[in-house]
Amino acid sequence: MLTLTTPAVVFSTISLLLLAYTNRFTALASVIRDLHNKKKVEEKININIIDPQIDSLKKRVHIIKNMQFYAILSLFFCVFSMFLLFFEKNFLGSFSFAVALVLLMISLILSAWEIKISVEALDLQLSECIGDHCDI
Repeated sequence: MLTLTTPAVVFSTISLLLLAYTNRFTALASVIRDLHNKKKVEEKININIIDPQIDSLKKRVHIIKNMQFYAILSLFFCVFSMFLLFFEKNFLGSFSFAVALVLLMISLILSAWEIKISVEALDLQLSECIGDHCDI
């Protein structure tokens, strides 16, 4: 039997996850601005490294937007399930909570995908390092 406290616990987890996603988005926005400025200012910039990084960053921004969207939907269904459980609509409350969990899993899968792309971009940057000299 699902009680009101079960979605309440997940509610706080989703809230913290959204905070982490927002931090990732903010850091990514900063990197994008820095790369954009670097590309505009520097003449001898290695386009073979910067352009793929910008493409990767575009993908990551899109993925993070979707991560946030699915997490927000998950939060909505979690709150909705609490509302239904409060009014003793146990089946609908359980169903709504199940939807919230599925949406949360989608958000987490997207998060793993975004991390994979991030690591690939870092690998590309590190491939430019020669010996002990690296302009990171």
